[in-house]
Amino acid sequence: MAPGPGITPEALTAEFNRSIEQARTGVQQIIDGFNNLVEEIRGKAWLLGAGAILWIKHKLDDARAGLQKIVDKAQYLIDHSTPVVSLILTSFDWLSQVQKPASTAAGKVPVKRDKLVYWKGEAADAYNAKIPFQQAAASDMATKADFISTWLFTIAKGNVEYAVKAAENISMLAGELTQAAVDAGGVLTILEAVNTLAGAVGSLVENALNMLFDIANQVVDALQKMRDVNASMGNKAAMTGPGGTWPQAVNV
Repeated sequence: MAPGPGITPEALTAEFNRSIEQARTGVQQIIDGFNNLVEEIRGKAWLLGAGAILWIKHKLDDARAGLQKIVDKAQYLIDHSTPVVSLILTSFDWLSQVQKPASTAAGKVPVKRDKLVYWKGEAADAYNAKIPFQQAAASDMATKADFISTWLFTIAKGNVEYAVKAAENISMLAGELTQAAVDAGGVLTILEAVNTLAGAVGSLVENALNMLFDIANQVVDALQKMRDVNASMGNKAAMTGPGGTWPQAVNV
């Protein structure tokens, strides 16, 4: 998947950075929300009896374990976010600084201006014989640059999607905790609030982990194409000059 005409490195980077900041904020909200909920329950749960307290503890332990999985994923994402920005910029650089100039050069071979169109003789014949090879070499460079850009962009886009989905799920979990703390404000609503939270956390965490796992696998699949990348860059069949270099027509 190459960058579309409406996609810019600035826009993609901004989207990624927003998701990272949202995830960072959401993680803190989850931690604060859970702690607030525990404090809210602790002040009233004794009124419900030992059996209810044990039930609440088990439910909160399960919720904490699920939340910790998402928090760990988010924290890893936050701690390793900088290379993704570089990856986004590099994927676009391969298009703008390599593919575009190479494709432009391929379209301009041969260039015969002014009196060169009247050039005749052995030297002209030798030069003209090189033209098809130069066209092929320039086209090959453009194709390879497009391939590398697409490969890098696929990985970068997968990382951005991962960040966006992680941030969305973290925000939803933070919202559930906030609501649970409100619902647990009364003695009679504590059990319902805890049960609702445990169910919501279990469902959200499972869906989030499955979604993030699928996206991560897509990124891994793209990374596994490194062999194809190495093969493409190592293939110098179009570079018919000495030692696999540019098929130069004139040597000075």
